[in-house]
Order: sequence, then C-alpha cells, then structure tokens
Amino acid sequence: MASEMSNKVLDNAKKHLLYSMAHLGRIRQEGIRIIVRGEDCHVWDIHGNKYIDAMAGLQVTNVGHGRKEIAQAISRQLEDIEYWHMFGSTNLPAVQLAERIDQITPGRLSVSHFCNSGSEANDSAFKIARIYHRMRGQGLKHKIIYRNQSYHGMTMGATSAAGDKAYRAMCEPLVPGFVRIPNCHCYRCFCGREYPSCGIECAMALERAILEEGPETVAAFIVDAVQGSASGYATPVPEYIPMVWEICRKYDVLYIDDEVITGFGRTGRMFAVEHWGVEPDIMTMAKGLSSGYLPIAAAVMTGEIADVLQETMFLHGMTYGGHPTCAASALANLDIIERENLAAKAAAMEPYVMERLQDFLDYPIVGEVRGKGMMYALEIVKDKATREAFSAGVPTAAKVVETAAQRGAIFRVGAFGGAILICPPLTMTRDLVDQMMAILQEAVAEASKEVG
Repeated sequence: MASEMSNKVLDNAKKHLLYSMAHLGRIRQEGIRIIVRGEDCHVWDIHGNKYIDAMAGLQVTNVGHGRKEIAQAISRQLEDIEYWHMFGSTNLPAVQLAERIDQITPGRLSVSHFCNSGSEANDSAFKIARIYHRMRGQGLKHKIIYRNQSYHGMTMGATSAAGDKAYRAMCEPLVPGFVRIPNCHCYRCFCGREYPSCGIECAMALERAILEEGPETVAAFIVDAVQGSASGYATPVPEYIPMVWEICRKYDVLYIDDEVITGFGRTGRMFAVEHWGVEPDIMTMAKGLSSGYLPIAAAVMTGEIADVLQETMFLHGMTYGGHPTCAASALANLDIIERENLAAKAAAMEPYVMERLQDFLDYPIVGEVRGKGMMYALEIVKDKATREAFSAGVPTAAKVVETAAQRGAIFRVGAFGGAILICPPLTMTRDLVDQMMAILQEAVAEASKEVG
C-alpha cells in the first residue's frame, strides 16, 4: 500500500508541477526525488533513502533541519495572530526582527523593508536606490551596474541583473538601465589578466563603466562579495571589494551588498562583507534569515537613505512582507545562530574542509577548488592546462552530482554547469564532512574514468 501511494505521488509530481531550473520533459520521463523529512544535516526521500544534505536545501538551511524551537516559535505566533500587513501598519515580530537586524548588520544599516524572497529583496533595493536619488533631485541616476556571472534572483528586475544570457534570453526585453561589467574570478579572468600584476582590472572596470555611462546616470552597483551558485562561489582577491566600494563613494553610487546566500554565518562571519570591512548602503538578505523554515527576506538600508525616502509615500510593498509568523521564525533562527556561534564554527571548519578539497586536484577533471566558511566549489574542466570547460553536451558535473546522490549525498551543479557546489548546514561535523567528501570522491573518480 505504501509503495502504491509513493508511486501515485511520484506520478502526480511529474504531471502537476512546473519546476524551477529544471527540464520539465526530462522530469516527466525520468521522475524526480521527493524529500519528505529532515533532521540536522540529513534528509530522507519518499522511498526512505537517507542523504547527507550537502546543499542546505538550496543554500538555505544554515541551522539544519528539524529545529523544534523554530517550529514552536511559529506555533506560538500562530496562536497570537497568524498574519498582519506592513501597509501603514505593522506587527510585533516584524518590529523585533528589524531591531535585531539593526544590531547585527555592519556599519550604519538600520532600517529594514521586509519581503518574501531574495529576488524581491534585490528588486526592492533597485527601487529604493532609484527613489533615493530622485528624491534628492538626481532623477537621472537610475542605472544599476552588475557583474557578469552574477545571479540576483528571478523577478524581472533581478533577471535584468543576471549575468547568464540563458536567464535573460527567454524573457527579453528586460528592464532598461542595467549595465554589466566583468566579475572578479582569477581562475577565469574575463579581463584576460594575471593577478597580482593585473592592477585589479576587474575593479577598475566599474569606474570605466560609471564614466562611460555618465556618473549622473548611475544609481547603484550590486555585488555579492562571494558570488553565488552562478559563478560557483568565486571569491574575490583581497583588494577587490575595498576598491569597488571606494569607487562607489567617489561617484555617489549606492553600494548594494547581496547577502542572500552569504548572510548569517555562511562565510565564517555573520555577513560576507565583514571580511573586507566596508559598509554597504543597502544590504539584501533572505535564505539564512530564517534558514528556510518560513519565507522571509529584507532590503536593509542606512538611516540616511530611509530619511530621504520618508519624505514621500513609499509606493512599494508585498502583501506578505513582514509576515508576523515568518518574522517569528527568523527571530528563533537568529537565536540559534548566535547561541551556537555558527559563524565562528563555519570559520573554524574552513581550514579542514579546504585541506580535504586539495585531494580533488589529483583528478584530471578538477581544475580548481575554492570557497570560504561553509561554501565551496570544484571547478570541473576538460583540460586542466588550458582550463577548457566541457561542452554543454557533456554534462560531467551533473553526472558527478547524480552519482553522489545515488551514494547518499546531495550536491548541486552551478548555473553555468562547470562547478560542483558544496554548501551544507553550518552545523555539519568533521565526521560528516569526511563522509560527504568520501562520497564526492567516488563520484568524481567515476566521472574521471568515463571521460578518459
């Protein structure tokens, strides 16, 4: 009977859902994995198979699965009031969460605008930047500069700041006023230079873009300090973030720090930008804010920006923005992150994980290993000497990920198809790291043999 029910669910999963970032026809032909239960760093599928969650869901579940204290906080809030809005009104958990965010964010960030996802947070940041300049009498400052191989979400505004043309092509025309520059990734330098003799050309590209577009037209620069899944967690050289921040200051361009993936301990600090000591004008956050227990996100701005915005009606918002039950889940999640010192734990784990990752460089298809805190990537290449990637028709990284899943660990392929991502809950132990790495090594070894 249980088998019959499972088969019916699997059949319905193939017929009735449109999946994100997936080929629907392939799912209908081959089926899909249905996860039904989670506990700390493990999840179970509908057939009872157990997996190490090496991706924290979707780079989300920083505190691990099945935290009863978060479930209890949600239950208590539902008993008080299940929902209230932020349209000229508010609720107690939203106020408490905004105060908490003020306490833990760097610099002068102090005012939160709540929404439901990282995409909405970044869209909100773009609007805030444009309204801010307009209210200061600088209405021409509307352009948003973003980096190639960036990913800032899937709304139309966020897609307009997407570095991958595949995201853009199917939805064009996109929102006007978005300008692309190279990202900072020395392994695949888009400026064709060598570090450190390059003069940090990728940072200077920002200044050139501002001057070419006209400083009077540029509103903001959005940057995820450790780039997300699209670039395979490319980490910048030490000089890069301070340089682009100074360029923004020089030309009155707002610095938007996208911490949707990197926030809340993921890189070994509460926020990734703290590794470089700069102060964003706007910070966006989501995933780790509630560890995925309920959807919530925020665009957090300085008091100076908020003071300008309050001079008019802020004509923007979401029905569920600042949802009290979601805010309650985020507060309980932050309690765990701070009580268990998970940011410091991620920082302490980094040398051990990086040491284990060096073994992968012995395989012919692994060109680079990289990462920070508890987010890592293996760059999969066809030729290590030339750094040539496999063609789109040779899904080697995807094969590694599928083989690893069959052996009991769930990883993910980066959006450009050339990197294997490792982004487990921050609660992961050394023993689990060893198990995770052993499974991944088996999968990489098998793929290496297949491609000769």
